[in-house]
Parts: sequence; structure tokens; C-alpha cells
Amino acid sequence: MMSLKDPVCKESFEEELRLLKMVEGHESIIKLYGSQVTKDKGWMFLEMATGGELFDRLIDSGSLSERAAWPYAKAICSALHHCFQRGVVHRDLKLENIMLSAENPNAVRLIDFGLAVALNMENGKPVDTALKDNAGTQAYRAPEVYNKKGYSAFKVDVWAMGIVLFSLCSGFFPVQEAKEDDWRFKRLAKDQAKKVGACESIFKTYKRACPFSAALKGLVDGMLTIDPGKRLSVDQMCQTEWLNKPPASVSSGSGGPVYRGVDGDDDDMEDEFSVPDDAIPLERQRARRLDADALVDFAMTDDAAP
Repeated sequence: MMSLKDPVCKESFEEELRLLKMVEGHESIIKLYGSQVTKDKGWMFLEMATGGELFDRLIDSGSLSERAAWPYAKAICSALHHCFQRGVVHRDLKLENIMLSAENPNAVRLIDFGLAVALNMENGKPVDTALKDNAGTQAYRAPEVYNKKGYSAFKVDVWAMGIVLFSLCSGFFPVQEAKEDDWRFKRLAKDQAKKVGACESIFKTYKRACPFSAALKGLVDGMLTIDPGKRLSVDQMCQTEWLNKPPASVSSGSGGPVYRGVDGDDDDMEDEFSVPDDAIPLERQRARRLDADALVDFAMTDDAAP
């Protein structure tokens, strides 16, 4: 239920209803069964996702093997592709906005389209749109969102998906926030300028080798590319090797490596890997939307809560 007394809340309610109707029909997006509006209150009747949040699933496990993370990642990317084809960008993809099903432990439902935007369509394809509001959740926002001159809507969900997938398979956030105030992000930017991939750069920060398989590493590197012009597109992301071929056992009989999370059925990380003590812990974060005028003040405030 949402109070509609405030015209802004009423507009937000109506827009989210419109967007949910635009993206209906995908098995990994929460179903809208209907709505009801009175003089000052509005209700949305949504499908029940009875398995809790993916965030809780991850916290309970500490981290997931590649095999355990794969069905979630596959379903989420398919849902994002479905949204994109219909001209909708979610803009608040995060672990808390991915719900699970008690009936099917591998099924997910993408929820909360409150910060989503609809792009113009031309010949059945979305037209790039410049956005200026600082929408999203701190740990998941793409770096270009902090550009006061505006940013392209096309690649922000890809970056957020990279944060989700990295976090699932590592057990920690890769950066606190994708802006210069975060020293980890600043180091990541310097490494990428030297053509060092995101995974190698992040694990190097903790004096660790990246434990991901080559296919997963390539995917995450492509999603967490700071320059949106070089970052994977939604279509490219969905066509990558790792997403289209379930992780399988890697034999070490020839002396090759056995990747964590690929060999064996355990959901959690292998014993030889543990989350670094000084890594950024996984925590719940609230979404926030600020317009361009407020963007600089927000970016310069270290304790600003998302």
C-alpha cells in the first residue's frame, strides 16, 4: 500500500504500475496481478515470492560456488534482457531486489521497479536516453551515474549485475562506491587504465589471486569495465560463455587448475578461500534518487546514506 496524498508519490505509484505492465510475461520478473486505487491510497497485487531475498541466501552461505550462482545469474540476466527489449532500465538491481521461490530453489523474481525508467523506442528497439538523476543504491551504482552532464541509460544495469555476480561468488562487495572518494575504486580505475581486468585488480588489493574460472572472470571483467563505451552491452552480457554453459568440473589430472566453485557440489567457497578481513562486507543498502543539482553535494559527503 502507498499513500497517494503527495502528488509525487501518486506519480511514482502510477509510473511503477506502468513499467510493471511493460515488462510482464517473463518468468523471472515479479507478476503484477492487479491494482486498486482509492482517493488517497494505492495497492499493487503482486505474486508472492516465498523464498526470501537472494541477499539472505548469500549471507547464510557466506558465498556461492559458480555452480550454485549460475542459475540465479542466468535468470537475472534473462530478465534484464527482457526489460531492455521493452525499453525499460531497472536502475536498482541489487541482491535485495532479487527474490527466491520456496517451490523452486533456483528460480528468481526481479522486483521493485520504483527507480526504473522507460526509454523511447524506435523500430522496435530502445533509443539511448541521457539521464541526470543519481538513482540507485550506493554499492551498485555505475560510475557514470556521477557525471553531472548526464549518463547513458544503456549500461547501468550491466554494471549492477557485475556487482551482484562478483558478490555472489566472492562473498564481499568489490567497491564501496564507484567514485573517486573510494580508494578501492580509484585503484581499480588506475589498473584498468593499465589494461588490468577488474577481477585481478580487486583480488590483488587483498594480495589474493582471483579464484574465479576463466569464463566467469572474463564475464565479470566485461561487466565491471568503468568506461561504459567499453563495457559489455545487455545483449553481449547474455551471450557470454559462462552464462550459456553451466559450470562443469575442471579436471586437474593434467596439472591444470581446479577452480573454486566449479569442482564439487558444495554451495559455499572451498576451504582454501576465505573473505579477506578488510574486504567490504555485504550489507543491506537503501536506494536513493538525487537530481543533478544535488549530485555534487552528495558525492562529496562521505557519510551520505544511500
